[in-house]
Amino acid sequence: MGYEELSSVTIKPISDLFGSHKTGELMDINVETITKVLGFAPNFADDPYKVENSWAFEYKGHRCAIWDYKGSHLDGQFSTFGPNEVFKELFEAHYV
Repeated sequence: MGYEELSSVTIKPISDLFGSHKTGELMDINVETITKVLGFAPNFADDPYKVENSWAFEYKGHRCAIWDYKGSHLDGQFSTFGPNEVFKELFEAHYV
C-alpha cells in the first residue's frame, strides 16, 4: 500500500498507551513522512529528556507507537511498538 492510499485506512490517535517497549525500527525516514502516513503530528507526551517526537495510535485493532530516542530522528531512525505486519504495511521498506 502506498502512502497516498492510506487516506482510506483508519489510523486512530490514542493517548493512553502504557507499557510499550521497542519491538522494531523505522530507518531512513523523517518526522514529516511519519506524520503523512499516520495523518497526524506527534501526539504522545513521552519522556522529554529522551524523546522529542512520539506517536501513539490504533490500527486494525492494534495499539502501536513510534518514537525517536535521544536524537535518533537526526539519523532517520525511530523505534516502534506493535505487530510487525502493521509497520510493514504502513511503512514498507522503512521498517526493519
